[in-house]
Amino acid sequence: MKGIGTIFSFTFIQHVKQKGYRNVTIIVAVLCLLLPAVIMPAIEYFKEDEAYESKINKVFVIETGIKSDLGADYGILNGADPGRFTDVAYEMESSVEDAAKKAEAEGYSVVLVVDHQEKGYKLDVLLPDETKLNKKDAEAYEAFLLGAFRHILIQKSELEATQIAEITMPIKTMVRDNSVPADESDEYAAAKGVLAKLLPYLNIMVLYFMILAYGQGTANTAIMEKSSKLMDLFLVSVKPKAMLLGKVFATTATGILQIFVWIGGLFGGFALGIHFTKMVNPKTSMALVQLADTFGEFSGMFTIFGVVLALFMLAAGLLLYCSLAAIGGSVAEKPEDLSNTNILFVMVLIISFFATLFAGGAGSDVPWDAVTWQVWMPFTAILVAPTKILLGAMSVPEAIVSLGIVVATATLITVIAGKLYKMMSLYKGNPPGPKKLMEMLRRRA
Repeated sequence: MKGIGTIFSFTFIQHVKQKGYRNVTIIVAVLCLLLPAVIMPAIEYFKEDEAYESKINKVFVIETGIKSDLGADYGILNGADPGRFTDVAYEMESSVEDAAKKAEAEGYSVVLVVDHQEKGYKLDVLLPDETKLNKKDAEAYEAFLLGAFRHILIQKSELEATQIAEITMPIKTMVRDNSVPADESDEYAAAKGVLAKLLPYLNIMVLYFMILAYGQGTANTAIMEKSSKLMDLFLVSVKPKAMLLGKVFATTATGILQIFVWIGGLFGGFALGIHFTKMVNPKTSMALVQLADTFGEFSGMFTIFGVVLALFMLAAGLLLYCSLAAIGGSVAEKPEDLSNTNILFVMVLIISFFATLFAGGAGSDVPWDAVTWQVWMPFTAILVAPTKILLGAMSVPEAIVSLGIVVATATLITVIAGKLYKMMSLYKGNPPGPKKLMEMLRRRA
């Protein structure tokens, strides 16, 4: 491995100094910083007031259908919701035309048509042609009726007050898992449930697109010396395995650096967005703000060691696929050959991606025996294991073994890529197929 440090530093510096790399890194980081900082307070500023107070003060009721006389006092609706429509006058009418004329004369009145059908009730809130109300007033009353009309039906049933209190009593439910020890705290169950659905898909999508981008970059880096006629000079001073390993490590490191810069920008953007949103409305009910306010309470569900292992697994995953892409770069003689020689890298990535999504490994709540093979297979482990490590679905020894398998596989693939790189140094012609490459490796061994 002599000279690997020099290869690593040279490749890393050259990659970071590229104008395209710097521009993409800076532009995406700025967008990650500015978009949440602008969008979150803008949403809070322009959102409609959820507590809109309708100006309706009188409702003319017409009952139609199978049974046109419910025999109910609609005034009971004034007590259905203490915060809305508590002082509305209700008057029964026989026709919509008569009700509409009276509603026009009142100014702040609407017409409610209650149609008793075979499968239930249909409620229509109608605005008269001439009115001081607007559509928002009618929609607010309609939303109120969706929950309040059951009081009319309960009154119609002629139940006693105690019976009505029983059937309107709120019910709370909770699902408990007998496999969880009785003394284990349940305070993080809700937060883990949300993260278990969000993190796996976020991890898979981010890694998928980063692997596509940096895998291609690794292959191009491996082939660069061939096209610039510098390979002979490198092979004299540096062993092929050391050179390939240094290049793969350097390309992976630039990708990890870019990801952390973007994550830093995203965290900063959400911090600014939350701050500006609270400036717009200190009592905001925005879900992201509430999640951030309560995040400190949930910090106990993560362990430092688990977070570190999850990050190492992400880095090892990027390294693994970059090593696989290096095989395509080692076999190709010129950049245009990569479309053929990198087919192995593309196929393994796509198969692993869909195997993870459709084999039940995306969620952290999937039974362990259903995903065992995925965390031990290196190409799928990087898509499955980070979330399971972070949320405690894998033990520390299991996580370390899975990480070791990924690192060992990446090292083995890089060694093979180094051998192919050396064998192909004087090869001329079309890139050989997989069968011929295997024969060349066996003769070399």
